[in-house]
Amino acid sequence: MKTKSNDNIILIGPLATGKSSIAEKLSETTNLFNYPIDKLKWYYRFKNGYDLHMSTKILKSQGFEALLNHVEQYFGPNELRKILYDFHGIIDLGASDSYCNDLRKRRKLESLFQNFQNVFLILPSQCEQICAKVLNERLVKRYENDELKAPVIDSYIKMNEKFINSEFNRKIAKHTIYTEGRSIESLAKEIFRKSQFKNYERAVFNI
Repeated sequence: MKTKSNDNIILIGPLATGKSSIAEKLSETTNLFNYPIDKLKWYYRFKNGYDLHMSTKILKSQGFEALLNHVEQYFGPNELRKILYDFHGIIDLGASDSYCNDLRKRRKLESLFQNFQNVFLILPSQCEQICAKVLNERLVKRYENDELKAPVIDSYIKMNEKFINSEFNRKIAKHTIYTEGRSIESLAKEIFRKSQFKNYERAVFNI
């Protein structure tokens, strides 16, 4: 049985914008389970023939954007659709899962997301320059000791600026949440308050 359109809270946005932390807080304070796409997608990747060694070589030699272009064949809109309809609760998308650089993928994602009402774009600020500054600093700190990603951190920053400037994210989001200067509890409460749960009576906020 497919979930109804109001049964999920879906979080989208760039790298390091706080989606995972907000999803975890929402899960802690409601009766909703948390399903991070960045973890669930590995099942589909390996099922579809993903080669981790090859992907590592691409990241090292060509950078993050080339890696994303490569792995898209192993997890795309069709696999994402299955997750969104099979899992009920809070769904935290990876930054690239709602990013479109081709018309075919855009049409598939538009068709998919129009069926969901609780889609939240998470950004630090309304100002794109502030977003880039804040998120770039977070990325550098996050990966400074990562032997694989630290050498290609510039490629992560360059790609993340594309995520920040994505008009498609703004188009599919039903709400935008700005995090600058706010506690994780207040962000979770706002998201829950703005969500619609016509078909999910178990959702209760406990703060």
